Amino acid sequence: MTTETKRIRMFRRPDRTRRAAAVLAGVTVAATAAALAPTPAQADPVSDLMGVAGQILRELPGTSNLSSDLPSLFTLLIPGGPEQSTPSDQRRTSCRQVIHIGDSTSVGIDDAGKFTDPADRLSAQYERVGADSTVLNASGGRSIVERVDGQPNAIDAIATERERGRRGCWVIAMGVNDAANIGVGSTVAADERIDRVMAAVDGQQVLWPTVATRGATVRGYDEANMDSFNTALRRAAARYPNLRVYDFAAEAQPGWFSDDGIHYNATGTSQRNRLFATALATAFPALTGTPRTVAR
Repeated sequence: MTTETKRIRMFRRPDRTRRAAAVLAGVTVAATAAALAPTPAQADPVSDLMGVAGQILRELPGTSNLSSDLPSLFTLLIPGGPEQSTPSDQRRTSCRQVIHIGDSTSVGIDDAGKFTDPADRLSAQYERVGADSTVLNASGGRSIVERVDGQPNAIDAIATERERGRRGCWVIAMGVNDAANIGVGSTVAADERIDRVMAAVDGQQVLWPTVATRGATVRGYDEANMDSFNTALRRAAARYPNLRVYDFAAEAQPGWFSDDGIHYNATGTSQRNRLFATALATAFPALTGTPRTVAR
């Protein structure tokens, strides 16, 4: 892996004792990143920190054609966390089983035939950071509330996996269709949708990546609607101590998207899988002093 060239961004429940120390929802930004984007006295800290990652990403040479060998990420410091100084490519997770709930952007992301390198598959990436097993439950058009042609929504999918005895860490790769549905008139707000998911997992650990589109050609999928949903995710991070919100939207590059601006091309899918896995290990790290055997 090369030297640090990208950042994982994470929001978590605030620690009231650290608010004066530039903590945003439990996450302290590395000093080097903060230096790149000084904060005006009256600025919104969430917006400023969101902008830092995007600014760094735009300034990287050749980022529109990254290979599947993703460069290592900027250090993420979580106050009180056991792996604050661990390089991103060495981070391991305490999550034994990962249950990944997704929409059409997650369909096929674990199919060996869709990747030149099998190591880019979703399960291989979660295994890379120490997970023993991966359960993928994804369906096209899925949202948290609405059902397409009678297919299970995200709440149904979570209930099904729980009935099967699944327990562990949940990656909720949802929100794109929800943001669009809200944008075209749904009366079920983003906050309520998120609350329904968090109730369904019943206190288990959740990693929820922010959602992104780039120049979407379908009504409702514009970036402003995605931003609104992501703002609701950041609010939720303050309500749920078991929720970690990874700011994937700040990392997603235009070159990773297919022509519709919603789904991902081969490069984007590979990079997304890798970023999600590293985010999982950053959000829920393995305990210090308990190394785990990780298949390569």
